Amino acid sequence: MTKAQPVDWLKKPALGYMMNSGFSDVNADILANLISEIDAEFSEAVFCMPKPSLHITLLDWIAPLTDYDGQDKDRLYETISGDYDRAMADILSSLGPIEVHFDEIVVSPNTIFVRGHDDGSFQKIREQFLEKVELLPGTKLPPQIIHSSLARFTKPIDLGKINAFMASKAVNIIETVTSFRLVRSTREPQLEFEVLKQYQLK
Repeated sequence: MTKAQPVDWLKKPALGYMMNSGFSDVNADILANLISEIDAEFSEAVFCMPKPSLHITLLDWIAPLTDYDGQDKDRLYETISGDYDRAMADILSSLGPIEVHFDEIVVSPNTIFVRGHDDGSFQKIREQFLEKVELLPGTKLPPQIIHSSLARFTKPIDLGKINAFMASKAVNIIETVTSFRLVRSTREPQLEFEVLKQYQLK
């Protein structure tokens, strides 16, 4: 019997600067309904994302769960923000809207998330960004997939039960990403945040 691997950082203060995008109201409602079903079935074993916190991850500038040898993250941000901002603005200046088709629900050892696919634009942005800037030591590399987390495990529940339940659910939405946003998040997972800048696609 394979058990879920609970995470211990949920709802705790953690400062990070991240690039991501939100969902349309219609798609956020669809995901919120799915999250409600997860919560109703496994409420004591999962932490479910609030609708305002739902997002599509692009990449981290300063990772919320990295310590950076105790350095002040706001000061670190000041040192890298100019170069990072110019690189991101340059990359996105020639891109039009990106259609992301979310059509798969995935259960990992610690997270339930939806996975999407596009025309390769997300990966191209990530690769070009890494070519233009050097990430701070300890910052995790951008993900290789397009995803949005719905819930994380808080108890070592049997993953077989989770998979069986999620197999009866489906997702089929298309999110047209027209901009990316730089957020400063202070409580994980992006429970308290402010949008510092919007990068509009042409």
